[in-house]
Amino acid sequence: MYRSVPFSQPNSKKRGFTLVELLVVIAIIGVLVGLLLPAVQAAREAARRMSCGNNLKQLGLALHNYHDTFGTFPPSAIWGPGDPPYTLPYHHTWNEMILPFVEQQPLYDSTNRLLPVWGQPIVEAQVAFLRCPSDGGRWELSETHNIAVTNYAGCEGYHWWETGTAGNSAPWNTFGDPITKNADIMGLFTSNRTRRMSDVTDGLSNTLVVAETDSMGFGGGPIRTVGTGARRTGTPVFRGAFVAAGVNGWAGNEGGGQRVVNPDGTPKASNGWWKNHVYPPTFISAWGPNADWPGPSSYHPSGLQAAYGDGSVGFLSETIDYGTWLKMTSIKDGHTYNDPRN
Repeated sequence: MYRSVPFSQPNSKKRGFTLVELLVVIAIIGVLVGLLLPAVQAAREAARRMSCGNNLKQLGLALHNYHDTFGTFPPSAIWGPGDPPYTLPYHHTWNEMILPFVEQQPLYDSTNRLLPVWGQPIVEAQVAFLRCPSDGGRWELSETHNIAVTNYAGCEGYHWWETGTAGNSAPWNTFGDPITKNADIMGLFTSNRTRRMSDVTDGLSNTLVVAETDSMGFGGGPIRTVGTGARRTGTPVFRGAFVAAGVNGWAGNEGGGQRVVNPDGTPKASNGWWKNHVYPPTFISAWGPNADWPGPSSYHPSGLQAAYGDGSVGFLSETIDYGTWLKMTSIKDGHTYNDPRN
C-alpha cells in the first residue's frame, strides 16, 4: 500500500526591484538617450539640409529656364518709374519673375507687374521652397509686417552699385593683383540691369549666384570677414520674398539715379529703414558668411548652402577664406580658386 506524499509547491512569492536597481536602470536609459539624441538631431539636420539643397537646386534650374525663355537672367527687382519728382514704386522681385519655372504659375498670374506690388496678395504669399526648414527664426507674418520671408538671396557681388567704389585697400590685395574696375567684381543680380550667360566670363560653375540668408540675420562682424558675427536676437533683418525694399530698407534704386517712395507709398524715412528691417532678396559679398546682415547667413551648423550658375549646389564653411569667397561671388574678376564646397 502506497502512501501519498503531498506535492511540494515552490515558493510563488515574486521578488520586486529594489530602489537601487531601479535607479541604476533609469541612469543607464538616461545615458543611452544622451548618446542617441545627438545622432537623432544630426540625422534630422541632415534631412533638413538636403531639403534646403533641393530648394536651391530648384532656384538654380529656374534661373536657367528663365534665361532660356527671355535671353537674360532676371534683374534683382523691378523698381518702377523713377527720378524726381518721386513716383509710385513697383518693387517686384526676381523671386516673383521665376515663379512660372517652379510650378507657381497661378501665383504669378494673380499678380499685376504693371502696378506696385505692395497691396497685392503675393506680398504675404508664403511659398515652401523659398524657406529653409532649419531656419528657427521668423515664420509668422505677424512678425514680419505681413511680408513673406525668403531664405534665399541673389548675389549682387561685392558692392550694391556698379558705379560705386570700394577704394584701393583690401580686399583686392588678397588676390595678389589689385582689381580697379568695380564692375569686375559684381554679381549676377544688380539693381539697374540684367545679366546674360555670356557676361559670366569666370564660368557658371565657378560663380555663386544664390546663397542662404536666415530670417534673423547676423550682426557685429567687420567688413571683409567671415564667421565673425552673431545671430541677431532683437529686431531681425530679413529678406522679403516678393517685395524689394532697397538697400538698407530704402525705397528704391538710388544708386542708379532712380528715386521712388517706399513700397507702401510713404516717403523714405531719414534712417533709411522701411518696415523695420525688411531687405530685398539679395546680398553683397563685402561680408562673408555669418558676419553681418548685408551678407549671407544660415541656421545650418558652421556654414551655409549656395547655388552656382551651372545649377549645382554646395555647402560652404563659415571659415572659408575671404579671398576665395570674393572670387566666387563675382562674375568676371578673372581669378581662379580651389573649390571649397563640400
